[in-house]
Amino acid sequence: MGLLGAFGSLARVKRSNLLVAALVVLLVAGAGAAIAYLARENFDLKVEVATLRYKLETATKAAAPALPPAPAAVAVPGGRTVGELTRQVMVDTLSTETGTEKKLWIRVDPRDREAADFARQIAGAFRDGGWEVLVLDNQGVRFKPGLLMLIGVETSPPSYVQTAQRALETLSDPVTVGTGYISFYEKKKQESPDWKGGVEFLPGQTYVLWVGRKPEPAPAE
Repeated sequence: MGLLGAFGSLARVKRSNLLVAALVVLLVAGAGAAIAYLARENFDLKVEVATLRYKLETATKAAAPALPPAPAAVAVPGGRTVGELTRQVMVDTLSTETGTEKKLWIRVDPRDREAADFARQIAGAFRDGGWEVLVLDNQGVRFKPGLLMLIGVETSPPSYVQTAQRALETLSDPVTVGTGYISFYEKKKQESPDWKGGVEFLPGQTYVLWVGRKPEPAPAE
């Protein structure tokens, strides 16, 4: 093979390599375009599905019958109330408690509509302050009129008990506070097992608010 033949073969090899390279470039470009096309189609499909879902949810809500509003609690005429300003002061006071335990136990005669409604309002203020509230009945015990807060121990109650006491003392109705109720109750039961003058504390209970009937107005002097 002469020199010209060698150059001819080399030229053919170069042209073949160029054709292969060009083909690879075209294939890569085509794949990129195909990927871009599929990505765009996938995006358009997602938009379409989201639009259809939104239309379906809107149509479902429009077709669903509106639920009647929950009946509001009706205050007893002439009953005790927790005014809005007092409620806010109570909530602010209760919110100062930094401990992990925040509980209120209330006992009230459910047959006394006025007392039960007043207890409900007090419980609502505590719940608005982020407290757990347990409302219990009076177990047949006739409470004295007014509000009575009974603390289980004689001294050094938990901090949340003291916070609850401060909140309750913001009420316009006076709150009578008694301490050492647990030992008092146990002593009375030992003296007379049939004694019915109080209600035993539940496990873990530290205090209770007794909501008695509305006190009679003081006679005019």
